[in-house]
Amino acid sequence: MATAAPDAMTIAQKLGLRFVKNGPGDETIFRCPFGCDDDSRPNEGHFYINARTTTCYCHKCGWKGNLLTLYAELRKVDPRAARSELGAEDEPFRPPQRSPNLMAPVEHRDRVYRTFLSVLNLDAEHKSDLLRRGLDESTIFKRGYRSVPQDPPLRWKAARFLIQRCGSLEGVPGFYLREGKKGSYWDFLSPKGYFVPVRDPWGRIQALKVRLDSGGYIWFSSEGRPKGSSSGSPPHYTGGRGPVYVTEGPLKADVAHFLSGGAPFIGTGGVHATKEVPELLKLLGASDVLVAFDADQFTNQNVRRALQDFIQELKKCGFRARSLSWPQNLGKGIDDVLLRLYKREVTSVTFLIDGVPVTVRRTVTLEVAVGRGVR
Repeated sequence: MATAAPDAMTIAQKLGLRFVKNGPGDETIFRCPFGCDDDSRPNEGHFYINARTTTCYCHKCGWKGNLLTLYAELRKVDPRAARSELGAEDEPFRPPQRSPNLMAPVEHRDRVYRTFLSVLNLDAEHKSDLLRRGLDESTIFKRGYRSVPQDPPLRWKAARFLIQRCGSLEGVPGFYLREGKKGSYWDFLSPKGYFVPVRDPWGRIQALKVRLDSGGYIWFSSEGRPKGSSSGSPPHYTGGRGPVYVTEGPLKADVAHFLSGGAPFIGTGGVHATKEVPELLKLLGASDVLVAFDADQFTNQNVRRALQDFIQELKKCGFRARSLSWPQNLGKGIDDVLLRLYKREVTSVTFLIDGVPVTVRRTVTLEVAVGRGVR
């Protein structure tokens, strides 16, 4: 007789995952078991487990899989041994069968998202957060950051407007069909925060991320919901000329692009969400790539290993890939370091590019001099 697979919470407890809170729908939020959550914010978590589908995804580092692969990776065993240890030898993890949520073409997603953002506002607190990061008002407006509407009637009105202007919302991540007393109607996910557009090399908005008021980021996704779709975890490209920098997150990439005076940045969905980056680099015709993951690469073994694996993969694909790092006391991310230069809190910073010191000085623009020390 087949043994039923244990439920999600039982497996999470067995693995010692730290519960944070219940998420939307069938999802539960935990602290990331791969150590990417900030220790200074113990009540935040980015690791989502869907009890119905058994899928797992970290919205910060980008790790994804299911409960079986999670158990196998954390316990350092193969899937067969994991299934045995979980007491489900005869009943592998099979998510409920459902019709696949097909994603709409990027051209349609771009049209919907642009129209959507054009009718939304940016709350004062969200604008202040973007200004604090170093962006100016013109860039904030052009980049399309907007607050996520919270009022249900406003959401429904916006959805009806989008249907009138753009046609169907089926397959556009974030939107889904709901059932009410008077029939079906369109709605969208509304976590408290603001939208960050994720663009492809042609400037099309292929997805949206949400910077949460509570901290952290999630994808604007409606996977598993009627007529909805997963957003996937596509890389974001800022545009620009010169060697391409790769960092964590679209907002970080936007800020670094602005503060550097226009250097091209790719923002991944996390240190484990880099699969699509080599193909993007090929489309850009890039050769030199600088990987600027956050400074916790020095204290977090999982981040460091992901960085090393990513650079090796880029080299296998023919790119001249190098790591870019900086003194940890200057900031966690590349955007934090550039902001200190931009605000003249420091006059120069010495980065290490594969161990070679490169000093960046703040003048009218950012100037680079190789091999010089910090002033």
